[in-house]
Amino acid sequence: MRITANGIDFVCQIDGPEAAPWLTFSNSLNTNFSLWDEQVALLSDRYRILRYNTRGHDGTGAPPGPWNLEDLSADIIALWDMLGITSSHFVGLSIGGMTGQALALGSPERINAYVLADTRADFTGEFAATVQGMIESVARDGLDPLVEVMPLRWFAENVRTAQPELVKRARRLIASNTVDGYTSCASAMTRLNYMEKLYKINLRTLLICGAQDLGTPPAGMREMAKRMPNATYVEIDPAGHLSNIENPIAFNAALFPFLDSFNPTAT
Repeated sequence: MRITANGIDFVCQIDGPEAAPWLTFSNSLNTNFSLWDEQVALLSDRYRILRYNTRGHDGTGAPPGPWNLEDLSADIIALWDMLGITSSHFVGLSIGGMTGQALALGSPERINAYVLADTRADFTGEFAATVQGMIESVARDGLDPLVEVMPLRWFAENVRTAQPELVKRARRLIASNTVDGYTSCASAMTRLNYMEKLYKINLRTLLICGAQDLGTPPAGMREMAKRMPNATYVEIDPAGHLSNIENPIAFNAALFPFLDSFNPTAT
């Protein structure tokens, strides 16, 4: 389905019973809402689930840049307003988690359960150098460099060997992006500076990270957990950057009880 919100035509998917609590998933860069298929299949019996393709990704519109993470969080608020969602559980991975930080800092009253996965709160070190290089490469050569390189960064080596279909799936997802969608979203990440503000997020929070995540390493998420007053950290091994599809059993074992603890009638 398509929903126009914040002046953008969004590709969205809604699943689950109409009367159930809302749950919103926000994707990583270079993916679409199918990233969450494994989770939605098991949660749609008891949650009303909103998934959407980030601006510039797989059919969703891309207004002129530059964009900030606050713009991406404003997209979520606008979607919620269009759908009459006063509050929702939120799960964001990678840039979805960065967007979630902007969301929690700006509109915490709209969030119930709050989950950040395989993300970070600062733009520093190897991550900064890699992102800057990829922005330049994609602007010059298109998406082909991402299609080849990113799956090797996303997945732990043993996972790539054991589950080659994940690499093929990742390459299809990356190819569904657009140059503007990548460069504008990646440029928004270059202005990521929430580490010193995390103490302001008082929401009960679950942080999940793959033990072999190269882009948003466990050390960074452990530091986030230390700075957030009400956070629990769970590390998944083996898993790289897309921990929810690399090791869904462990990811779901962390996520589902946390979500259900906000909904006493969940089974």
